[in-house]
Amino acid sequence: MVEPWSAVPEWIAKAEGDWEAMEILLTRNTPGLRDAVVFHAQQCVEKLLKARLIQLGQTVDKIHDLAALSRQLEAVDGQWSWDGEELADLSSGAVLARYPGFETSSEEQAELVEFASNLRQALRILLGSEQQEE
Repeated sequence: MVEPWSAVPEWIAKAEGDWEAMEILLTRNTPGLRDAVVFHAQQCVEKLLKARLIQLGQTVDKIHDLAALSRQLEAVDGQWSWDGEELADLSSGAVLARYPGFETSSEEQAELVEFASNLRQALRILLGSEQQEE
């Protein structure tokens, strides 16, 4: 049987793939891609939260709510705490952006990418993967 924690590197790799996709989309800097930028930023953070939970032996539900995942992590990791409002904003920005009638502004994109970048850095440190940063 494969140990659940052995999936952690794959979760991190998937998260970093989302981050790379986001960075590529950012280089285009077009209004039509802002929604996709926010989506991939949220996906990166979601996967890193799940990787940390798995690393700590927790079961991970198939949810996309970053605030809920963060609360689950906070309950088992005394090193973890994050502003729930930032997490909710990043979650809702990624979800709303997938539907007609909502467009991410350049200001919203910049703010949400900054939130995601800070979250990514903190989670990579906890996961022990910060040394892989290029």
